[in-house]
Amino acid sequence: MKKVLMIIIVFALSFGFLTLVNNMSGTDTASAQETLTGTAEGFGGDINVTVVINGEDIVSVEATGEDETEGVGSIAIDELPALIAEKDTVEVEGVSGATYTSDGIKAAVRNALAKSNAAEGEELTLTATAEGFGGDVTVNVVVKGNDIVSVEATGDDETEGIGSVAIAELPALIAEADSADIDGISGSTYTSDAIKAAVKKALESK
Repeated sequence: MKKVLMIIIVFALSFGFLTLVNNMSGTDTASAQETLTGTAEGFGGDINVTVVINGEDIVSVEATGEDETEGVGSIAIDELPALIAEKDTVEVEGVSGATYTSDGIKAAVRNALAKSNAAEGEELTLTATAEGFGGDVTVNVVVKGNDIVSVEATGDDETEGIGSVAIAELPALIAEADSADIDGISGSTYTSDAIKAAVKKALESK
């Protein structure tokens, strides 16, 4: 009888210990998850994403973009986040017919992921887009703390010899001044304003 009682006690203690370990493991897993947010411009306006990561794994992605075209961009909003989480990368094909919205979602996720290991002093690369004279102007802004390390801009539809001059020259001036609040390139107001607006939007997403 004593042996049976002892076995029962040992079993109960073992079961309790295993339960405790499992609970602790579940807590550790949950605490390892991090929720990040990011913003980028889509076709109709800002697209906001919420990205849950666990280490280097993308657990889930949710996107909102109320101004994206119903039946086109809205499909990308509904479908692309799950695909990014499934593939564990933003390097996926966008939704056919919804290029701007797809690119906006991916850029917003990149901006969110840039914060994942953002210890103080670590460089982050942020992306944003604004409308120039001929079309979209996109910037990649590298920051370290509150310092602007470098800025790169692209705008294939900006006027050659006018807007293209701002694309080539203004980003370096912004990085040098450590601010987007500087004078634009003479004769290239629209493109200059777009570069500065995109840089400000990128910095706000940090």
